[in-house]
Amino acid sequence: MPEYGNGILRVGSYSVDAATVDRLVARYGSEALRLPATGAPAVRWALRQATLRALAAPPRIACRWGDIALRGEDEGPWTLLFKGEVAPYARSVLHGDVSLSVTTRAGRVTAHAVLTRAATPPAPRETEVPR
Repeated sequence: MPEYGNGILRVGSYSVDAATVDRLVARYGSEALRLPATGAPAVRWALRQATLRALAAPPRIACRWGDIALRGEDEGPWTLLFKGEVAPYARSVLHGDVSLSVTTRAGRVTAHAVLTRAATPPAPRETEVPR
């Protein structure tokens, strides 16, 4: 495989009890948690958390889960939208795609975000040669 092949860079996983997220939504409201009022809020919560883990976000960014929006139905496919403080950090870290998957079983939602390396090498940086 070439140096810049489609290798996996990082994997982030997050598992949550769906009933717990439902209780949080009932207590604080979906708007406060930036979750949809309908559908499966635990799926979106888990996907955002898994994405932050895959990005290996530092604490000041990792707490900004509200800066990640998801487009798509609860079953996928999903599109990640980075905004706020997460957007510039994600641009600096992402060198390919983010693959998302969700498993639901026995009341738990587990999400995985896999960052893959871009198939093309990054552009070479210009360096000044000392004379």
